Amino acid sequence: MELHPLCSLFPRMSGYEFDCLKLDIKENGLREPIIVHDGMVLDGGNRYRACIDQGIEPAFMQFGGDNIVTYVLSANLHRRHLTPGQQAAIVASAQDWAKAQTSSRPKKGCNVAPLSTSKDRAAQSGASIRTQKAADKVAKESPELAAQVARGEISLPAAERKAFPKPEKKTDELHYDPESE
Repeated sequence: MELHPLCSLFPRMSGYEFDCLKLDIKENGLREPIIVHDGMVLDGGNRYRACIDQGIEPAFMQFGGDNIVTYVLSANLHRRHLTPGQQAAIVASAQDWAKAQTSSRPKKGCNVAPLSTSKDRAAQSGASIRTQKAADKVAKESPELAAQVARGEISLPAAERKAFPKPEKKTDELHYDPESE
């Protein structure tokens, strides 16, 4: 089963952490069902993969809320070990996704509502307004860089430098060569 774009904003478990999840599911079963929306995993991507790896049939539950962006952020954003930059990048990317969904399906009454200001997004992510504004800029300029920040592959300041490189300073210095006199 494919991961919903909102679910894929969060880094996937790996290594020891993922091995522990697989062992726990093997020994105790799947305690929380995998939430699906539009035929994709909305929440529980790591649990789904752990079940598949262990040969355990996953339990599914259809999303029944009003706002999928709010649900995914609420279910995942603050219970994980994420840096403020990662949290800000995830919220910025989720809001970009929400805006795209709203603008592409205006007549259908899409169940997502973008947060309109950086202050609102910072309140949701838990990051400072400055960090959130940086994440918003990176997400707008380069969604892939924002996704890398969200996954912890690159820091927000490094992504910002990559997305907005500063021009090299030109120096018009005259070099004095005393031997040329």
